[in-house]
Amino acid sequence: MTAIHHFLSRASLTGVLAAAALAATPAAQAGVVVGWAFDNATTNQLTNIAASTVASGVTNASFSAPNHGVVDWHGALGNKVLLTRFFDNGATVPSMSFTLADTFDNLTLSFTTYHNHNPGFPTYQQYKYAVQINDGSGWTNLMADLIASNATRALAVDVPLTASLGPGTYSMRWIGYGYAYGTNSNTEYFALDNVTLSTATAAANTVPEPASLALVGLALAGVAALRRKRA
Repeated sequence: MTAIHHFLSRASLTGVLAAAALAATPAAQAGVVVGWAFDNATTNQLTNIAASTVASGVTNASFSAPNHGVVDWHGALGNKVLLTRFFDNGATVPSMSFTLADTFDNLTLSFTTYHNHNPGFPTYQQYKYAVQINDGSGWTNLMADLIASNATRALAVDVPLTASLGPGTYSMRWIGYGYAYGTNSNTEYFALDNVTLSTATAAANTVPEPASLALVGLALAGVAALRRKRA
């Protein structure tokens, strides 16, 4: 019976230790890798707009627009957006850049767009835009043929990335095309707000929860008790 008791004690203790180790391991959780709300930028700031939120291992996070820049969208309410005029598929486009020290999986780029479509302008009644990424080897589409119209104004858009982003420097940009005439919006605006790159599996250096620490303590107490009994 003593041998059986010792065996069961070891088995139970092994299970407790395994559970404690698992509980103390950093757990994956959702989080913003990098994001911009633009409220920390100065009015009319065009370039080098620092991120509002950055995760561990993310550096050189910056946002820019070639003209107009950050504006107070709702005046006294203090909500700022990044606004671009002459929005096109060339040089006049908003863009973000950042550097990753680690690999991130299951990423989603999210943003809210504002735009106008006045009669007589090339934006009327709608046009298209795409979101592109560049890892240093050239621009490729993350999502294309998104519609900018009165029906999609103030729309929150989610663009899932099909591939992981490994360590390196990346840029993302928004380009317009498919206008009624010409190649740009001709002073009609295209604005962005709440731009975030987030993941459902990013969590660096997660601190063990109190319950996890308690479980580790229980396991260690069990080890001590077993050793005393053997002695």
